[in-house]
Amino acid sequence: MDIRILHTVDASAYRNLRLQALSTNPEAFLTTYDDYLSRPLEHVTNQLTPDDDHFTVGAYVGDDSDHLVGTVTLVRERATKARHIANVVAMFVSPNFQRQGIGRELLADLIQRARQLNGVEQLRLSVVKDNVAAMALYQAVGFQVYGMEPNAMKTAVHSWDEVHMVLFLTSQGQPQRQPVSSFATMGFSHITINVSDLERSLAFYVGTLGMKLVHRALQDAYLEWGKAWICLQERPMLPTATPQLGVDHVALYTPKDELHAAVGALKSMNVPITRGPVERGGGWTVNFLDPDGTQLEFHSGTLGERMKVWK
Repeated sequence: MDIRILHTVDASAYRNLRLQALSTNPEAFLTTYDDYLSRPLEHVTNQLTPDDDHFTVGAYVGDDSDHLVGTVTLVRERATKARHIANVVAMFVSPNFQRQGIGRELLADLIQRARQLNGVEQLRLSVVKDNVAAMALYQAVGFQVYGMEPNAMKTAVHSWDEVHMVLFLTSQGQPQRQPVSSFATMGFSHITINVSDLERSLAFYVGTLGMKLVHRALQDAYLEWGKAWICLQERPMLPTATPQLGVDHVALYTPKDELHAAVGALKSMNVPITRGPVERGGGWTVNFLDPDGTQLEFHSGTLGERMKVWK
């Protein structure tokens, strides 16, 4: 495999791969297939003239490394106050070559090149919330979730939410205090939750709450959130929450000064809130539901604080 920056001579191969991407995964890109098809090859050629503000990395395979199967592009912000930011866009690996480490190699090469650009402190990207595999890849190379944009893309019949992710390249660009995800929860040990639709639940726990997908099997998945972990088990024939069976609720510790911001984030993502925020049990609390109706809770109090209230 040969991974390198693409140039004007790669325009035809790049155009064909880009059309395949827009045909295979139209929901992943802002540009439509018809829009891109209408662009002359000269337009694509101009896009493949690399400089420090814009370049595309490609992966070639084959005996002579002549078959382009994957690409990713870096675009640096041009505004003076945003020159420290570069965006990662147009990531795609041909379906026949996925799950072979090509995507990771492309990102590793781009990140290495970005570190050499004077003044670039962070890389940002956006990914459709339901694209759990892509999100897991980005997390594996160091990106973290910092927000979610509802209806980021929309057609006459469908809309897509996008998760925003960032990778800090330098300690100077990194904030002094980082939550483990876009919600500043600080953990529990672990819990297993039965779910009716694993894909839908992964979209919620990874896409909405920012957890990290560690392992995915046919009917279960393991997620990390700070030092805690969760197992999701797909059990379509079992109820996920009844008065007798299943989980009553899962409490996630959230500092008091972060809780109201977390509530605002939940509301912006249209997550059902069943109670709160209210002060009870030695701290502030808010209860909300996942896609299967399992009750979750952000709670700012400690066990010691609750014991003082109940004495």
